[in-house]
Amino acid sequence: MKRASAIVLSCLFVCLLASASVVQAGGFALYEWSNRGVAMATTGYAVAGDASVIATNPALMTKLEGKHALAGAVVISPQTSVYVDGDKNKTKSKKFVVPHAYYTHQMGDNENVWLGVGMFTRFGLGTYYDDDWVGKASLQYVDLQSISLNPNIAFKFNDQFSAAFGIEILKGGFKLQKEIGAAIVKADTEGYATGVNVGLNYDLDDQWSAAFTYRSQMKMYTTGYGRNDTNAVPDSDSEQVIRATLPSSYTVGVGYQPTDDWTLEFDTIYTRWESVDKLIYEGPIEAETELHYKNTWRFQVGTEYWAKEWLAVRFGYAYDQTPTRAGDASFMLPANDRQLYSTGLGFKWDNWNADWSFMYVTTKSRNNLTMSDPVLGVIDVDFKNGQTWISGLSIGYEF
Repeated sequence: MKRASAIVLSCLFVCLLASASVVQAGGFALYEWSNRGVAMATTGYAVAGDASVIATNPALMTKLEGKHALAGAVVISPQTSVYVDGDKNKTKSKKFVVPHAYYTHQMGDNENVWLGVGMFTRFGLGTYYDDDWVGKASLQYVDLQSISLNPNIAFKFNDQFSAAFGIEILKGGFKLQKEIGAAIVKADTEGYATGVNVGLNYDLDDQWSAAFTYRSQMKMYTTGYGRNDTNAVPDSDSEQVIRATLPSSYTVGVGYQPTDDWTLEFDTIYTRWESVDKLIYEGPIEAETELHYKNTWRFQVGTEYWAKEWLAVRFGYAYDQTPTRAGDASFMLPANDRQLYSTGLGFKWDNWNADWSFMYVTTKSRNNLTMSDPVLGVIDVDFKNGQTWISGLSIGYEF
């Protein structure tokens, strides 16, 4: 057992180190924090499943006796058709790997206190277009990368009520490029943001549970290099600053376990995107990009059934609103409201567990948009056929 513990902890540590440099994502707000969660439409706030509760609701650590470790990744592949004055284009079909790793520990000298740490991605955006696409003067590509380190402490006050508190340290960066004729506008920056989170869990009886989580707003400050030679005068790379606000969120979850083998959960997530009012550029690129985002709701339901002692079957559905208003749509985020359909399997043997997931996401079309391009002028734009597939694997161990 000691050997197995050492192997799991070593894999967890390697995943934590690697994720800070390789993480990329295919959306702006991400919820793909474990493959059990993805298979159940990213639920996991009101019923404890594995150590990924650090990302959803760390108060549920009090349901995990002893020590638990979990590590894995999901692959996200988004694509959207973008019509400019009737000319069909597509975002590049890229695959983004999003890793996660967690560890929870019940304190030996105090059975009512748990410590845990997780590393996962909450925000990411990867939109790439072909090099010769018609709208490259507006955007060639944009890539928002981030990874969060989130230590937490949880307290079990009695058999019904638990609470947790954590600190989130987010490392992230922006990459973007536009091409206006022979001129290039480009930036590549990195920086940090910090925030706090709170989790609560209350068991109404042996079958029903209720949960609440809060994650605070964060101010992100990044520095790096940029260039802006749009006046056809070559511009050497120099210091560039990009500032942004990352939104707070509130989640209410309800869990129901009619039998020991069957779990149902319903969650509602409210995200205050209105605080993400602008992107501020200081340096060679000097601008303020107004976003005019709106607050959003996400509704998700997931179920898990242990058909055998070693095999679980999972399904889920979610409806996710976009923060982008129709009048402020952009090539950076060619999206609309989404529907998410998910399934997956869970396996158990000895102290090990493994989870596989698959999710298919469809995006509602957005038609008859009017946008302005530096070269084309006023253009008519449609976003259609938005779809994303997500799949991955997580491996866990209980000490």
